[in-house]
Amino acid sequence: MVSIPTWHITTFESLMLVLLASFLVPIIISRFKRIEMPIVVGEIIAGMILGPSLLGIIDGQGEILLFFRKFGLGYLMFIAGMEIDFTMIGKISKSAGEAKAKMMSHPLFLASITFFLTLLLSVIISKGLEERELIENPWMFALILSTTSLGVVLPVLKEKGLSETLFGQTVLMSALFADFLTMLLISILATYLEGGINIEMMLVFFLFLACAILYRTGIVAQQSTRINKLFDDLSHATAQIKLRASLAIFVGFIVLAEFLNAEMILGAFVAGVVISLLTTSPDRKVEKDLEAFGFSFFIPVFFVLVGVGFDIRELTASNEALLLVPVLLVAALVVKFIPTLLFRISFTWTETIAAGSLLSARLSLIIAASLIALDLGIVTPAVNSAIILVAIITVTLSPILFSQLMPNGKSEEE
Repeated sequence: MVSIPTWHITTFESLMLVLLASFLVPIIISRFKRIEMPIVVGEIIAGMILGPSLLGIIDGQGEILLFFRKFGLGYLMFIAGMEIDFTMIGKISKSAGEAKAKMMSHPLFLASITFFLTLLLSVIISKGLEERELIENPWMFALILSTTSLGVVLPVLKEKGLSETLFGQTVLMSALFADFLTMLLISILATYLEGGINIEMMLVFFLFLACAILYRTGIVAQQSTRINKLFDDLSHATAQIKLRASLAIFVGFIVLAEFLNAEMILGAFVAGVVISLLTTSPDRKVEKDLEAFGFSFFIPVFFVLVGVGFDIRELTASNEALLLVPVLLVAALVVKFIPTLLFRISFTWTETIAAGSLLSARLSLIIAASLIALDLGIVTPAVNSAIILVAIITVTLSPILFSQLMPNGKSEEE
Protein backbone atom coordinates (compact mmCIF):
# COMPACT_ATOMS: atom_id res chain seq x y z
CA MET A 1 0.00 0.00 0.00
CA VAL A 2 1.42 3.33 -1.09
CA SER A 3 1.10 6.11 1.46
CA ILE A 4 0.29 9.59 0.22
CA PRO A 5 2.71 12.14 1.66
CA THR A 6 1.18 14.92 3.71
CA TRP A 7 1.91 18.43 2.45
CA HIS A 8 3.46 20.58 5.13
CA ILE A 9 3.45 24.27 4.35
CA THR A 10 6.84 25.88 4.83
CA THR A 11 7.56 29.18 6.54
CA PHE A 12 8.23 30.96 3.28
CA GLU A 13 5.06 29.53 1.77
CA SER A 14 3.18 30.89 4.79
CA LEU A 15 4.83 34.27 4.30
CA MET A 16 3.86 34.17 0.63
CA LEU A 17 0.20 33.59 1.57
CA VAL A 18 0.35 36.41 4.13
CA LEU A 19 1.76 38.80 1.53
CA LEU A 20 -0.80 37.63 -1.02
CA ALA A 21 -3.56 38.33 1.49
CA SER A 22 -2.15 41.79 2.24
CA PHE A 23 -2.12 42.45 -1.52
CA LEU A 24 -5.68 41.26 -2.15
CA VAL A 25 -7.38 42.85 0.88
CA PRO A 26 -7.26 46.49 -0.38
CA ILE A 27 -8.49 45.35 -3.80
CA ILE A 28 -11.41 43.41 -2.34
CA ILE A 29 -12.37 46.17 0.08
CA SER A 30 -12.32 48.73 -2.73
CA ARG A 31 -15.04 46.70 -4.46
CA PHE A 32 -17.38 47.10 -1.46
CA LYS A 33 -17.39 50.85 -0.95
CA ARG A 34 -20.70 50.85 0.93
CA ILE A 35 -19.22 48.87 3.80
CA GLU A 36 -16.39 51.37 4.39
CA MET A 37 -14.27 48.70 6.08
CA PRO A 38 -10.79 49.95 7.04
CA ILE A 39 -7.99 47.98 5.40
CA VAL A 40 -6.56 47.00 8.80
CA VAL A 41 -9.81 45.20 9.68
CA GLY A 42 -9.75 43.36 6.37
CA GLU A 43 -6.18 42.25 7.03
CA ILE A 44 -7.12 40.85 10.45
CA ILE A 45 -10.11 39.00 8.99
CA ALA A 46 -7.91 37.61 6.20
CA GLY A 47 -5.54 36.29 8.84
CA MET A 48 -8.41 34.65 10.72
CA ILE A 49 -9.50 32.94 7.49
CA LEU A 50 -5.99 31.62 6.84
CA GLY A 51 -5.36 30.70 10.49
CA PRO A 52 -6.75 28.07 12.87
CA SER A 53 -10.09 29.88 13.18
CA LEU A 54 -11.17 28.70 9.72
CA LEU A 55 -8.90 27.11 7.11
CA GLY A 56 -5.94 26.32 9.35
CA ILE A 57 -3.43 26.77 6.54
CA ILE A 58 -1.09 28.96 8.62
CA ASP A 59 -0.41 28.57 12.34
CA GLY A 60 1.78 31.69 12.64
CA GLN A 61 4.21 29.91 14.98
CA GLY A 62 7.23 29.74 12.71
CA GLU A 63 10.29 31.59 13.92
CA ILE A 64 10.35 33.86 10.87
CA LEU A 65 6.65 34.68 11.09
CA LEU A 66 6.91 35.44 14.80
CA PHE A 67 9.82 37.77 14.03
CA PHE A 68 7.84 39.57 11.32
CA ARG A 69 4.87 39.98 13.64
CA LYS A 70 7.03 41.46 16.39
CA PHE A 71 9.06 43.61 14.01
CA GLY A 72 5.88 44.81 12.28
CA LEU A 73 4.41 45.92 15.60
CA GLY A 74 7.64 47.72 16.42
CA TYR A 75 7.69 49.42 13.02
CA LEU A 76 4.10 50.52 13.51
CA MET A 77 5.03 52.14 16.82
CA PHE A 78 8.06 53.70 15.11
CA ILE A 79 5.83 55.36 12.53
CA ALA A 80 3.41 56.39 15.29
CA GLY A 81 6.24 58.30 16.94
CA MET A 82 7.06 59.99 13.65
CA GLU A 83 3.42 60.93 13.16
CA ILE A 84 3.47 63.33 16.11
CA ASP A 85 3.86 66.64 14.33
CA PHE A 86 5.74 68.78 16.84
CA THR A 87 5.70 71.73 14.45
CA MET A 88 1.91 71.68 14.38
CA ILE A 89 1.72 71.23 18.15
CA GLY A 90 4.03 74.21 18.56
CA LYS A 91 1.78 76.34 16.36
CA ILE A 92 -1.27 75.22 18.33
CA SER A 93 0.52 75.98 21.60
CA LYS A 94 1.42 79.46 20.36
CA SER A 95 -2.17 80.13 19.34
CA ALA A 96 -3.42 78.83 22.70
CA GLY A 97 -0.95 81.08 24.48
CA GLU A 98 -2.26 84.09 22.60
CA ALA A 99 -5.84 83.17 23.42
CA LYS A 100 -6.16 81.38 26.75
CA ALA A 101 -9.78 80.58 25.99
CA LYS A 102 -8.50 78.05 23.47
CA MET A 103 -6.37 76.17 25.99
CA MET A 104 -9.11 73.61 26.64
CA SER A 105 -9.07 72.73 22.94
CA HIS A 106 -5.32 71.99 22.92
CA PRO A 107 -4.60 68.36 21.90
CA LEU A 108 -2.31 67.86 24.90
CA PHE A 109 -4.99 69.10 27.30
CA LEU A 110 -7.77 66.99 25.80
CA ALA A 111 -5.56 63.90 25.60
CA SER A 112 -4.35 64.14 29.21
CA ILE A 113 -7.77 64.87 30.74
CA THR A 114 -9.39 62.15 28.64
CA PHE A 115 -6.82 59.61 29.82
CA PHE A 116 -7.24 60.64 33.46
CA LEU A 117 -11.03 60.20 33.24
CA THR A 118 -10.59 56.88 31.43
CA LEU A 119 -8.31 55.60 34.16
CA LEU A 120 -10.70 56.81 36.88
CA LEU A 121 -13.69 55.07 35.28
CA SER A 122 -11.61 51.93 34.77
CA VAL A 123 -10.69 51.84 38.47
CA ILE A 124 -14.35 52.24 39.49
CA ILE A 125 -15.48 49.44 37.17
CA SER A 126 -12.58 47.21 38.22
CA LYS A 127 -13.46 47.69 41.89
CA GLY A 128 -16.98 46.55 41.08
CA LEU A 129 -15.69 43.45 39.28
CA GLU A 130 -13.43 42.71 42.26
CA GLU A 131 -16.40 42.84 44.63
CA ARG A 132 -18.12 40.24 42.45
CA GLU A 133 -14.95 38.09 42.61
CA LEU A 134 -14.44 38.20 38.83
CA ILE A 135 -10.91 39.62 39.16
CA GLU A 136 -8.28 39.75 41.90
CA ASN A 137 -6.27 42.93 41.27
CA PRO A 138 -8.42 45.95 40.29
CA TRP A 139 -5.37 48.14 39.63
CA MET A 140 -3.95 45.90 36.94
CA PHE A 141 -7.37 45.36 35.41
CA ALA A 142 -8.01 49.11 35.38
CA LEU A 143 -4.82 49.60 33.37
CA ILE A 144 -5.88 46.82 30.99
CA LEU A 145 -9.22 48.55 30.37
CA SER A 146 -7.49 51.90 29.84
CA THR A 147 -5.50 50.77 26.82
CA THR A 148 -6.23 51.86 23.28
CA SER A 149 -4.95 50.34 20.06
CA LEU A 150 -2.57 52.90 18.65
CA GLY A 151 -1.77 50.31 16.00
CA VAL A 152 -5.34 50.64 14.70
CA VAL A 153 -5.86 54.37 15.31
CA LEU A 154 -2.83 55.38 13.24
CA PRO A 155 -3.58 53.42 10.01
CA VAL A 156 -7.25 54.43 10.08
CA LEU A 157 -6.40 58.13 10.49
CA LYS A 158 -3.82 57.89 7.71
CA GLU A 159 -6.24 56.05 5.45
CA LYS A 160 -8.77 58.86 5.94
CA GLY A 161 -6.14 61.57 5.49
CA LEU A 162 -6.79 62.92 9.00
CA SER A 163 -3.47 62.25 10.71
CA GLU A 164 -2.16 65.79 10.09
CA THR A 165 -5.36 67.66 11.02
CA LEU A 166 -6.12 69.11 14.45
CA PHE A 167 -8.78 66.43 14.93
CA GLY A 168 -6.42 63.65 13.88
CA GLN A 169 -3.58 64.92 16.06
CA THR A 170 -5.92 65.12 19.07
CA VAL A 171 -7.18 61.55 18.55
CA LEU A 172 -3.66 60.31 17.89
CA MET A 173 -2.29 62.00 20.99
CA SER A 174 -5.12 60.55 23.09
CA ALA A 175 -4.21 57.09 21.80
CA LEU A 176 -0.55 57.73 22.58
CA PHE A 177 -1.37 58.78 26.14
CA ALA A 178 -3.53 55.70 26.65
CA ASP A 179 -1.10 53.21 25.13
CA PHE A 180 2.21 54.38 26.49
CA LEU A 181 1.16 55.63 29.90
CA THR A 182 -0.71 52.40 30.57
CA MET A 183 2.26 50.43 29.23
CA LEU A 184 4.61 52.29 31.58
CA LEU A 185 2.29 51.81 34.53
CA ILE A 186 1.71 48.13 33.74
CA SER A 187 5.46 47.53 33.49
CA ILE A 188 6.08 49.29 36.80
CA LEU A 189 3.17 47.52 38.51
CA ALA A 190 4.22 44.11 37.19
CA THR A 191 7.79 44.68 38.41
CA TYR A 192 6.45 45.73 41.80
CA LEU A 193 4.16 42.70 42.10
CA GLU A 194 7.03 40.36 41.20
CA GLY A 195 9.74 41.79 43.44
CA GLY A 196 8.51 44.84 45.29
CA ILE A 197 10.07 48.27 44.91
CA ASN A 198 13.47 48.07 43.18
CA ILE A 199 15.71 50.00 40.81
CA GLU A 200 14.51 48.05 37.74
CA MET A 201 11.19 49.90 37.95
CA MET A 202 12.97 53.14 37.04
CA LEU A 203 15.30 51.88 34.31
CA VAL A 204 12.66 52.51 31.65
CA PHE A 205 13.14 56.26 32.00
CA PHE A 206 16.66 55.92 30.58
CA LEU A 207 14.96 55.53 27.21
CA PHE A 208 13.77 59.12 27.42
CA LEU A 209 17.22 60.25 28.54
CA ALA A 210 18.71 58.54 25.48
CA CYS A 211 16.08 60.27 23.34
CA ALA A 212 17.08 63.69 24.70
CA ILE A 213 20.81 63.00 24.23
CA LEU A 214 20.35 61.79 20.64
CA TYR A 215 18.12 64.76 19.83
CA ARG A 216 20.70 67.26 21.09
CA THR A 217 23.44 65.41 19.20
CA GLY A 218 21.37 65.53 16.02
CA ILE A 219 20.75 69.26 16.38
CA VAL A 220 24.47 69.90 16.74
CA ALA A 221 25.22 67.67 13.73
CA GLN A 222 22.67 69.53 11.59
CA GLN A 223 24.51 72.78 12.28
CA SER A 224 27.68 71.37 10.75
CA THR A 225 28.09 72.26 7.06
CA ARG A 226 30.43 69.30 6.50
CA ILE A 227 28.00 66.76 7.95
CA ASN A 228 25.07 68.22 6.02
CA LYS A 229 27.05 68.03 2.77
CA LEU A 230 28.04 64.43 3.50
CA PHE A 231 24.43 63.40 4.11
CA ASP A 232 23.22 65.23 1.00
CA ASP A 233 25.90 63.58 -1.14
CA LEU A 234 24.95 60.13 0.20
CA SER A 235 21.18 60.54 -0.14
CA HIS A 236 21.09 59.16 -3.69
CA ALA A 237 19.23 56.01 -4.67
CA THR A 238 21.91 53.46 -3.78
CA ALA A 239 23.16 54.98 -0.51
CA GLN A 240 19.97 56.40 1.07
CA ILE A 241 22.07 57.38 4.09
CA LYS A 242 19.23 59.16 5.88
CA LEU A 243 16.98 56.12 5.65
CA ARG A 244 19.78 53.89 6.87
CA ALA A 245 20.42 56.19 9.82
CA SER A 246 16.71 56.24 10.69
CA LEU A 247 16.47 52.45 10.62
CA ALA A 248 19.63 52.16 12.72
CA ILE A 249 18.07 54.48 15.32
CA PHE A 250 14.86 52.43 15.21
CA VAL A 251 16.58 49.09 15.87
CA GLY A 252 19.01 50.69 18.32
CA PHE A 253 16.20 51.91 20.57
CA ILE A 254 14.54 48.49 20.42
CA VAL A 255 17.79 46.92 21.64
CA LEU A 256 18.11 49.57 24.36
CA ALA A 257 14.53 48.95 25.50
CA GLU A 258 15.13 45.22 25.80
CA PHE A 259 18.39 45.85 27.65
CA LEU A 260 16.50 48.04 30.15
CA ASN A 261 13.77 45.37 30.54
CA ALA A 262 11.26 47.77 28.98
CA GLU A 263 8.68 47.03 26.32
CA MET A 264 10.06 46.85 22.79
CA ILE A 265 7.28 49.00 21.37
CA LEU A 266 8.16 51.82 23.77
CA GLY A 267 11.69 51.90 22.40
CA ALA A 268 10.37 51.88 18.83
CA PHE A 269 8.03 54.77 19.57
CA VAL A 270 10.77 56.86 21.18
CA ALA A 271 12.92 56.26 18.08
CA GLY A 272 10.10 57.61 15.92
CA VAL A 273 9.85 60.69 18.13
CA VAL A 274 13.57 61.33 17.62
CA ILE A 275 13.19 61.13 13.83
CA SER A 276 10.19 63.47 13.94
CA LEU A 277 12.09 66.00 16.06
CA LEU A 278 15.14 65.92 13.77
CA THR A 279 13.18 66.18 10.51
CA THR A 280 13.60 69.72 9.21
CA SER A 281 12.74 69.45 5.51
CA PRO A 282 9.25 70.78 4.66
CA ASP A 283 8.44 67.81 2.42
CA ARG A 284 9.43 65.32 5.18
CA LYS A 285 10.70 62.97 2.45
CA VAL A 286 12.54 60.65 4.83
CA GLU A 287 9.41 60.10 6.90
CA LYS A 288 7.34 59.47 3.78
CA ASP A 289 9.86 56.91 2.52
CA LEU A 290 9.88 55.15 5.89
CA GLU A 291 6.08 55.07 5.93
CA ALA A 292 5.94 53.66 2.41
CA PHE A 293 8.43 50.97 3.42
CA GLY A 294 6.40 50.02 6.48
CA PHE A 295 2.85 50.20 5.11
CA SER A 296 3.79 48.17 2.03
CA PHE A 297 5.33 45.25 3.93
CA PHE A 298 5.89 45.02 7.67
CA ILE A 299 2.65 46.58 8.92
CA PRO A 300 0.16 44.63 6.73
CA VAL A 301 2.08 41.43 7.52
CA PHE A 302 1.70 42.24 11.23
CA PHE A 303 -2.07 42.69 11.01
CA VAL A 304 -2.59 39.53 8.96
CA LEU A 305 -0.55 37.56 11.49
CA VAL A 306 -2.60 39.02 14.35
CA GLY A 307 -5.65 37.45 12.71
CA VAL A 308 -3.76 34.19 12.20
CA GLY A 309 -2.85 34.03 15.89
CA PHE A 310 -6.45 34.20 17.07
CA ASP A 311 -8.21 30.82 17.37
CA ILE A 312 -11.91 31.46 17.93
CA ARG A 313 -12.61 27.79 18.65
CA GLU A 314 -10.58 27.89 21.86
CA LEU A 315 -12.51 30.90 23.13
CA THR A 316 -15.98 29.59 22.33
CA ALA A 317 -15.15 26.38 24.23
CA SER A 318 -15.18 28.33 27.53
CA ASN A 319 -18.68 29.14 28.81
CA GLU A 320 -17.26 31.33 31.56
CA ALA A 321 -15.40 33.45 29.03
CA LEU A 322 -18.51 33.88 26.89
CA LEU A 323 -20.53 35.06 29.90
CA LEU A 324 -17.85 37.63 30.75
CA VAL A 325 -17.64 39.04 27.25
CA PRO A 326 -20.78 41.27 27.37
CA VAL A 327 -19.75 42.79 30.71
CA LEU A 328 -16.20 43.48 29.57
CA LEU A 329 -17.37 44.80 26.20
CA VAL A 330 -19.69 47.33 27.82
CA ALA A 331 -16.95 48.35 30.26
CA ALA A 332 -14.44 48.73 27.42
CA LEU A 333 -16.83 51.06 25.55
CA VAL A 334 -17.93 53.09 28.58
CA VAL A 335 -14.39 53.96 29.73
CA LYS A 336 -13.66 55.43 26.29
CA PHE A 337 -16.90 57.00 25.09
CA ILE A 338 -17.70 58.97 28.26
CA PRO A 339 -14.29 60.70 28.60
CA THR A 340 -14.15 61.55 24.88
CA LEU A 341 -17.30 63.65 25.28
CA LEU A 342 -14.77 66.36 26.20
CA PHE A 343 -13.87 66.47 22.50
CA ARG A 344 -17.11 68.39 22.00
CA ILE A 345 -15.20 71.45 23.29
CA SER A 346 -13.35 71.64 19.97
CA PHE A 347 -15.19 69.39 17.54
CA THR A 348 -18.67 68.54 16.30
CA TRP A 349 -20.84 65.82 17.82
CA THR A 350 -20.12 63.59 14.83
CA GLU A 351 -16.38 63.99 15.29
CA THR A 352 -16.69 63.50 19.05
CA ILE A 353 -18.58 60.21 18.68
CA ALA A 354 -16.21 59.13 15.91
CA ALA A 355 -13.23 59.79 18.20
CA GLY A 356 -14.83 57.74 20.98
CA SER A 357 -15.47 54.84 18.62
CA LEU A 358 -11.93 54.78 17.24
CA LEU A 359 -10.31 55.10 20.67
CA SER A 360 -12.43 52.15 21.84
CA ALA A 361 -10.44 49.80 19.60
CA ARG A 362 -8.10 47.42 21.41
CA LEU A 363 -5.56 45.02 20.02
CA SER A 364 -1.97 44.07 20.80
CA LEU A 365 -1.34 46.02 24.00
CA ILE A 366 -4.47 44.88 25.82
CA ILE A 367 -3.71 41.27 24.87
CA ALA A 368 -0.10 41.62 26.03
CA ALA A 369 -1.22 43.28 29.28
CA SER A 370 -3.76 40.54 29.91
CA LEU A 371 -1.12 37.84 29.38
CA ILE A 372 1.13 39.61 31.88
CA ALA A 373 -1.72 39.59 34.39
CA LEU A 374 -2.38 35.91 33.63
CA ASP A 375 1.27 35.01 34.23
CA LEU A 376 1.14 36.87 37.55
CA GLY A 377 -2.02 35.01 38.56
CA ILE A 378 -4.03 38.25 38.69
CA VAL A 379 -6.67 37.13 36.17
CA THR A 380 -8.01 33.67 35.42
CA PRO A 381 -7.69 32.00 32.00
CA ALA A 382 -11.42 32.61 31.49
CA VAL A 383 -11.04 36.34 32.06
CA ASN A 384 -8.01 36.37 29.79
CA SER A 385 -10.02 34.65 27.04
CA ALA A 386 -12.83 37.16 27.45
CA ILE A 387 -10.37 40.07 27.16
CA ILE A 388 -8.94 38.67 23.93
CA LEU A 389 -12.40 38.23 22.44
CA VAL A 390 -13.37 41.79 23.43
CA ALA A 391 -10.18 43.03 21.78
CA ILE A 392 -11.11 41.27 18.53
CA ILE A 393 -14.67 42.65 18.63
CA THR A 394 -13.62 46.24 19.32
CA VAL A 395 -10.75 46.23 16.84
CA THR A 396 -13.14 45.02 14.14
CA LEU A 397 -16.21 47.18 14.83
CA SER A 398 -14.66 50.44 16.06
CA PRO A 399 -12.84 51.37 12.82
CA ILE A 400 -15.95 50.48 10.81
CA LEU A 401 -18.11 52.79 12.96
CA PHE A 402 -15.49 55.52 12.61
CA SER A 403 -15.52 55.14 8.83
CA GLN A 404 -19.31 55.36 8.77
CA LEU A 405 -19.23 58.57 10.82
CA MET A 406 -16.33 60.10 8.86
CA PRO A 407 -16.98 58.78 5.33
CA ASN A 408 -15.36 61.67 3.47
CA GLY A 409 -12.21 61.72 5.57
CA LYS A 410 -12.54 65.43 6.28
CA SER A 411 -12.51 67.08 9.69
CA GLU A 412 -15.14 69.78 10.01
CA GLU A 413 -12.97 72.13 12.02
CA GLU A 414 -10.84 72.85 8.99
